Amino acid sequence: MNRTAGAVGPAWAATAVVETPAPRIAPPPRDILIDVVRGFAIILVALGHTNLGVLHRGWWGASATGLRLSAAIYSFHMPAFFFVSGVFLRAGVDKRGEKRYTLEKLRTMIYPYALWATIFALATIPFARFMMQPTPSWGTFFFNLVTADTFWFLPTLFFAIMIGMLARRVPMPLLFALSAAVCMFLPHTNVQFEDRGVRHLPFLVAGMWVGNSFTLMQRVPSLAAALIAALCGAAIVFLTGQPYAESGYLFIPLGLLGTLMLMLVAKCLGNSRAASALAWTGAASFGIFLMSSFPQGAGREFVLRALRTTAPWPQLIFPTLLAVLIPAWFYHRRVRLRISWLFIWPF
Repeated sequence: MNRTAGAVGPAWAATAVVETPAPRIAPPPRDILIDVVRGFAIILVALGHTNLGVLHRGWWGASATGLRLSAAIYSFHMPAFFFVSGVFLRAGVDKRGEKRYTLEKLRTMIYPYALWATIFALATIPFARFMMQPTPSWGTFFFNLVTADTFWFLPTLFFAIMIGMLARRVPMPLLFALSAAVCMFLPHTNVQFEDRGVRHLPFLVAGMWVGNSFTLMQRVPSLAAALIAALCGAAIVFLTGQPYAESGYLFIPLGLLGTLMLMLVAKCLGNSRAASALAWTGAASFGIFLMSSFPQGAGREFVLRALRTTAPWPQLIFPTLLAVLIPAWFYHRRVRLRISWLFIWPF
């Protein structure tokens, strides 16, 4: 995850009386926009997971709000993550070389995937009565681990990144067209990391195609950015509410629309406090993704047992806040707390 620098200080004007050296000012962090997008996306991940819990327990009742919310969120929140993962891919490989880059991804993606998949499987034993899924047998656990059947994101992203790394010298328009064709027409194999990796590959390639050109987004006037973002959001809400929303042909357009919307909103926020808060969240998105289930479940039980309510909005908002803020706090203090081994291979 990228770290975000502090806010930029005010511009300094040269004095006309005494010539003094201009103080050195840190340039605006070039990837604050990307971290803000990550912040938005991981909040949507937490919100989507919390909403699924509310839906599965029937707490939305006869209201279609939960289904509409889920359809809208799931149409683009993971594509946005694949997109931002592709933005720096080519530069990262060129800087480190294929071997070192691959080893780094194994240490920071496959190791924590295996570790946290084990933690979650073991957690189903003491917390079984609070969870929807049963405790898996050892055979089921190892099958799910190899195929990424339940904890799919990290091995899927690794798979897509490896394809992007090996194909990075192919002209990007051609690579995007090929990845889109494979996404829409390749038969499913029932191996989750492969099926989902192929499905999300166009977004990673789109990020590779954009590369450092994402900084051009800063030149879009804020009013125009806000209007276009609003139109993108309205289009997503409309399209995901239609009977044909599940069509495979809509998956790529909706994912790109949602990603563009998040980038435009991030541009509108600039270097504001809201942007800094979202960038802080985005920089911790890896930790939030891995750890959020535990505070989320605790928040749901607190609202249920202490506040004695299954009303959907309290059950949606409070657990989502806990699912984001608590893991982010731990992740940003992982070195001080000596828990870095939870996120990266320690040897």
